[in-house]
Amino acid sequence: MLKAVIFDLDGTLLYTIKDITAALNRALAACGLPTHSVEAVQGFVGNGIRDAVRRAVPEGTGEEVQEKVLDLYKEDYREHCAESTVCYPGVRELAAGLDRAGIAQAVLSNKTEATARKVVASFFPDGPFAHVFGRVGDRPLKPDPAAAVPVLEALGCSPSEAAYVGDSGTDMVFARAVGMLPAAAPWGYRSREELAASGAVLMPDGPEDLLKLLLEGNHTW
Repeated sequence: MLKAVIFDLDGTLLYTIKDITAALNRALAACGLPTHSVEAVQGFVGNGIRDAVRRAVPEGTGEEVQEKVLDLYKEDYREHCAESTVCYPGVRELAAGLDRAGIAQAVLSNKTEATARKVVASFFPDGPFAHVFGRVGDRPLKPDPAAAVPVLEALGCSPSEAAYVGDSGTDMVFARAVGMLPAAAPWGYRSREELAASGAVLMPDGPEDLLKLLLEGNHTW
C-alpha cells in the first residue's frame, strides 16, 4: 500500500533551469570561462551541482578553478534561486490530490538543503511537504540508496510503501536501488526514452495522470 510519495525538486516540481543557468553562467564568467545556453545546462544537471560544474567547464580545467566556480555558483544561486523559476502546471493539484488521499509527501533533492527549503517555501507556502531534504554535510546524495534513509525514517515508512517521482534516469535508478516505486516526471529535463530505459514503472502524460496512477495502486517493480 502506498503511504508516501517523495519528489525530486528540479525538473519535477519546479522549472528551475533558468535560474540555475544564470547563476552558473555568472560564476563561469567571473572565472573567465565560457558560458552556456539553458539547453546545454539542462543536460548538465541531474547528479548534483558539482557534477554540473565539471561538465560546464572546459576540458582540462583544474580542480582549484572548478571549486571556485562551484563556490561562486552556490553563493549566487542562494540569492537568485526564485527569480525565473516557475511551478510546473498541474503539480500543485497533484500534491493537493495526494494530500486529500492521506498520502504523506516529502522532497528529496541533491540541491543544498537550505536552498531547497527556500525554494519549496517560496512556491508551496502552505505545504503539503512534511519534510524537505537536500545536500548537507556528508549526507549521501542520489543515486546512493543511503540518501533515502533519513527521508523514509522521517516519513515512517518502508521503501515498498513509497514512490519516488523524478525527471531523470538517475532518479529512476535511485528509486529502484532503494526499493521505491519509480515514477517518472517526463515533463522535466530528460526524455521519456531515458526514463523508460532507466526503469520507470509509471510513465504519466502529466501531473494529473500521475495522480491517477499513484492512487490506483497494485503496481509491481
